[in-house]
Amino acid sequence: MTAIPTGAPPRGTTASDLLDGAVPWLVDHVEWFGPRWDDHFPPRGFDGATVMELLMLCRLLRRAGLTADDAYGAARLECAAVELARDTATACAPGLHRDTANLPYQLWVLALLADLGHPAEEPFADARALAGRRPPRPPGGGASPVHALELRHILDLAGIPAPAELPGTAELHDACVAEHAGRTGEYDAYGITHTVLYATDFGARPLPGRAGGLGRVLDRLLRVYLDEDHLDLAAELLMCSRIAGGTPTALEGRAWERLAAAQRPDGSLPGPPFDAAVLAGRTGDRATAYVFRTCYHTTLVTAMAAVRAGAPSHPSHR
Repeated sequence: MTAIPTGAPPRGTTASDLLDGAVPWLVDHVEWFGPRWDDHFPPRGFDGATVMELLMLCRLLRRAGLTADDAYGAARLECAAVELARDTATACAPGLHRDTANLPYQLWVLALLADLGHPAEEPFADARALAGRRPPRPPGGGASPVHALELRHILDLAGIPAPAELPGTAELHDACVAEHAGRTGEYDAYGITHTVLYATDFGARPLPGRAGGLGRVLDRLLRVYLDEDHLDLAAELLMCSRIAGGTPTALEGRAWERLAAAQRPDGSLPGPPFDAAVLAGRTGDRATAYVFRTCYHTTLVTAMAAVRAGAPSHPSHR
């Protein structure tokens, strides 16, 4: 993988230090995103769900300008993640013809692989043809519009025309903000972060629609979840704050310092379920499994936020 000169976290910054710890931990635990998950944890709704998240990070790393050492770590992560994702996509493909509920997520994995330059051509062609015959539909009434925006993001990434009843990105963005911006509960906070990520293709383009004041919403939520020591949401909110633009605030600086203080010696970041007392009672694979299950997502989104910390911001929506 070659470095892309667009701006990674500056060396010696908190964000860079966090990334330096998180990426090697993720490399060392790649197999837990696939087969080892099934040995230790309940089945996922879609077998490729966890490795799909890993591919999202690899895509952000591809966009970032990296030093030689950073590029080596990112390349190792991408190589391992791509191999696992291709195996997962191939294994999941036959079942999609019997049950298309997971077709959007299969398309998402395959589109990410293609975007990274590692297409699984036959499964992707098959999934796209199936989507042409049985187009994925937006969720019914009562569901959060974030689910429809997620589907719009997937179809756009996969190059598949959206069904006529699926609104455009700007309209869906505005509906999501109207649905979730007025509340601070966990469900609504994740609704806001996912809105920002899907509407901007994880920061590749500016926010659409009526985005005024969204920066203030993100700041309010970041204060709430820093006070609750909810590092998973703090990391997602940090990433979205950088996407929304504006000058980095003292609040964001406090959030970075909190994440840095929480990073474990192995490079992982504890998620909300992590309990040091529970870990102390486990050894061997049981301990490794506990750390992975309670830390992987927070480690992943902190790495994403760290990459975004060095990327150019879009015009401010504060």
